[in-house]
This record gives sequence, structure tokens and C-alpha cells, in this order.
Amino acid sequence: MVAIFNDRMEIQSPGTLPLGMTIDDFKAGLSRIRNRVIARVFRELGLMEEWGSGYRRVSDSCNRAGYPVPEWQEVGPSMRVTIFPHPEVREQLIDVPVNVPINVPVNERQAWFIEQLRNGRNCKASDLAAQWQIAEKTAKRDIGDLKKKGLITFIGAPKTGKYVLA
Repeated sequence: MVAIFNDRMEIQSPGTLPLGMTIDDFKAGLSRIRNRVIARVFRELGLMEEWGSGYRRVSDSCNRAGYPVPEWQEVGPSMRVTIFPHPEVREQLIDVPVNVPINVPVNERQAWFIEQLRNGRNCKASDLAAQWQIAEKTAKRDIGDLKKKGLITFIGAPKTGKYVLA
């Protein structure tokens, strides 16, 4: 899974570190092969330079180019690496909300709804329906889809609560 945010890119892959191995072991270059056949093929094709060198090569490359070193973490039954933009570029990304993925497709009505929330407005299905001249049922489906995609959440009591960016 690749999620692109305005302030980072997250790459998540199923599978954890081998039993007994820690993130610190990984950073130190400790390598444990899970599938010897795949490892051998990768090595013979020149897709692997040496065992346990990946983290060091990525870190060195980021340092040389002035990028922050990526963060690695185990998240449940998977591994996630978070890659950050160059500090000079990061300063230009102020106007985009931090935790809204930019690669999740939304329709025009949903984009409008997110923009209302981003601007601090308390927006609900009836507002979406009125703005776009659609049935409230359609507006509720749009909002439900945004919730399902993890872009918004509802906080508070059903009658007095509100939608916020997740």
C-alpha cells in the first residue's frame, strides 16, 4: 500500500520482521532471509548488492541529498516506511492539510465537503445536498464513502456532533 500525503509518503507491506529481529537490528544491517529462492534470484539478477545493506544505502542516499532519513516501523502485521520530502519543498506545502491522502480519489462534491471541513466550517449532509442540488440520500452516500476511505470522521453525539478531517 502506498499512501501519499502532502508532508510524507508511506509505503506499507504485509509481513513483520523475522522472529526475534528488531528495528534496531534492521538498521544495524542484520539480515535474515525469509525465502532463499527469491533472495538468490534477486542477487543473481543484480537487484541486491549485498545482504543487510538496504537501510544503510537508503539512509546514506537521503543524507547526501539533504532529505530526512525515512522512518521504519512495525504496524500490526506489516512494515511501514515513511519517506519525507526535502526540507526546502516541505516549506511550500503549508496550504494542504497534513493527513489527507492526495492519492485517494474523491468526486467533486466530496472534494467540496472536505474543503468546507478544512476551512473550519461545520458541514453536514443537508449542506452538501443544498450546495449541489442533490438528494440528501446521495449526500449521505458521499459522506459515508469519505468515512469509509478514512478521510473524515464524525465526533460527538448524533444530533450535536460534527464531521472533521480524520
